[in-house]
Amino acid sequence: MIVHMNRIVFLMILMVCSSLLMLAQETTEQTSTIVNRSTIPQTVDGEQYYFHAVLRGQTLYSIARAYGVDEEVIIETNPDIRDGLRYDQIIRIPVTEQTYVDPEKLRELPEEAAPALDGDFVEHEVKRHETLFGLSRKYGVSQETILFYNPQARDVLRVGQILRIPLPEDEALPRGYRLYTVAPGETRFGISRRFGISEDELLRLNPEIEDGLRAGQELIVPKEETAQDEPEPPGGYIFLPPEPPVARAPDIDPYCLNPVTKDTYQVALLIPLYLEEVEFPEDIKQYIIDAPVAPRVDTTGAVVSPLGPGPTFPRLPPGHKAFSFLPYYHGVLIALDSIRQQGANFKLHVFDVCQDISKARRVTGQPGFSGMDLIIGPFHRQPLNHVTTYARQHGIPVVSPLLSERDQLNGYDNLFKATPSLEEMLQQVAGHVAQRYPGQNILVVHNGQPGAAHIIGEFRDSLLTRVARVNHHYDSLHLSRVNGYYFDGTFVGNRRTNVLVMPDGSTRQPATGQISGVRVLPRPNNVREVIYRNVGMQGLIPMLRQDKNNVLITLIGGEPFLSDYLRQLHELRHDYHITVFGIPQWQDYASIEINYLQNLRVHYFTPDFYDYTDPHIRDFVLRYRELFQTEPDHDAIKGARTAYFFLQALHEFGAGFQQCMPLLNRQGHHSPFDFGRPFGRTGGWENRHTFIYRIQNYQTVDVNKPVEITITTP
Repeated sequence: MIVHMNRIVFLMILMVCSSLLMLAQETTEQTSTIVNRSTIPQTVDGEQYYFHAVLRGQTLYSIARAYGVDEEVIIETNPDIRDGLRYDQIIRIPVTEQTYVDPEKLRELPEEAAPALDGDFVEHEVKRHETLFGLSRKYGVSQETILFYNPQARDVLRVGQILRIPLPEDEALPRGYRLYTVAPGETRFGISRRFGISEDELLRLNPEIEDGLRAGQELIVPKEETAQDEPEPPGGYIFLPPEPPVARAPDIDPYCLNPVTKDTYQVALLIPLYLEEVEFPEDIKQYIIDAPVAPRVDTTGAVVSPLGPGPTFPRLPPGHKAFSFLPYYHGVLIALDSIRQQGANFKLHVFDVCQDISKARRVTGQPGFSGMDLIIGPFHRQPLNHVTTYARQHGIPVVSPLLSERDQLNGYDNLFKATPSLEEMLQQVAGHVAQRYPGQNILVVHNGQPGAAHIIGEFRDSLLTRVARVNHHYDSLHLSRVNGYYFDGTFVGNRRTNVLVMPDGSTRQPATGQISGVRVLPRPNNVREVIYRNVGMQGLIPMLRQDKNNVLITLIGGEPFLSDYLRQLHELRHDYHITVFGIPQWQDYASIEINYLQNLRVHYFTPDFYDYTDPHIRDFVLRYRELFQTEPDHDAIKGARTAYFFLQALHEFGAGFQQCMPLLNRQGHHSPFDFGRPFGRTGGWENRHTFIYRIQNYQTVDVNKPVEITITTP
């Protein structure tokens, strides 16, 4: 009997404890806030939804509670989450009377935050199988201390989670070493030379600097400093190369004044059509592809006549990969027809060349291919290398239509790359920001991605150099007018002024051991770097300024990240003036709320931008619809633009048009091409033209487009 009573008491205690635990969990869920809760509905197929970016640690239960809906409702709307949520997912939440929340009221909800950091901390990324107990033993602090500074870890540790762990106050340094505070502008190379160790040794002593240095950071270094054989810029200064020469009219090659032209030019288009996957009748070998202006295509891969009647292309199922490059081909045909109307005569030869290099070899082995005047394509890297090598031996220029990698130009002086590389586009962004925002608060925000470290470093250095140079010019403006000795009107950057530019002679004196002609200028203190994964929004906010335009050049991708990042910045828009620059892939993120893009003045940089208010674009769209009974995509417009530029070059300057590139580049803002040689005269040509656009009045606007002013007189 006593045993039976004890068992009953034990079960009652267990039930009470379980109830308390469930109550505590429910209370926690009710008081916690999903901090990236969307507040602006989007309409899809006539229904309104919130688009929610799933972040690490969020559950279906917590998201459902945050929006006030049942979990089953979310699952029915997003059937792909039945097997579980992923942190990089975008899910839809139906908008109902229960789910709608006033954005202003939502901002007042409490949220749990880590306490302010005080003292020295180390950031630790949680690895698989690590536990709180193991971390407390590793760092010599209690588990409660870790949880105090990382409240998000109370429920569970997650792989990849970043914990901030305080270091014990009595932590001893290795014998013979001391702490050194990083000064603004210092580099790993400079510090390693200063203390007589290699960069690898400095990194071994301070593994946290692998993602970059921060001013004020403390590093473990040898106690004794060593003499430097080579000069470093003084703290707070940078070396600048000599001033670029003043822009002037390009030298005109004598050939361009009397070019060698022909009556008819042979042009090859090497484009993936995947004809081997199309079932052709055995008795027919030539087909018209969709359009009355299309050349006749041989099923073996070559065109034998430019125009003429013939059977239609076989019907293919929707989505077949043979359609992938067909819009580009259609664009080329429209460009060819336009240039013919100017009296030029071209014969277009179309070859089906995919990523298989064997097709490219068969094409270059055909009789007469060495007589081509221009080759457009191939579209894939391996066959492009083969064709470019062949073409260089026969003096034929080759156009790479879509590939963006810059290194393909190295050693191929006959290759033209129509799409700028990411490195080149970032250089153009650096120039744009330096010219438009030289005195504003400029923050380069990134995650220290190892794969992008070189590109990010090049961009940062270029931005610093350009801003320093622009600020130097502005600071050097003398206040007195100049009459009689210099012209009264002087151009500084893009501004016209009546004052003389007086560079400070002291800044032009080379430092000891420095190469003559290289200048030392103050490092811009308005350009700073933010490694976002280390500091988050809480670390970024103190770097914003209320008296400046805060220009955030954000080099981070990922739709969930961007949704949460812009949401947090959007909440600050009343306190700070913010302008955001984003990377090209941001254009593809469909779930980003347009109010964020509008109010934060989000700028995109991209190799292609199509302004549908432009009369040329509108005419092309109408022509494309008429010929192909469908809407043109971006590849169609790019195909037309690229083909027209190079066909026009052939028409004006013949097969030697490369000698006249300075003239071809001077076609104004409306031309999407501006070619330069990043590898010098032995390398190929890269298109440097980069479009920068923003959302303004809920429309996409090219920010570099010249303002057209129409003056009417009565």
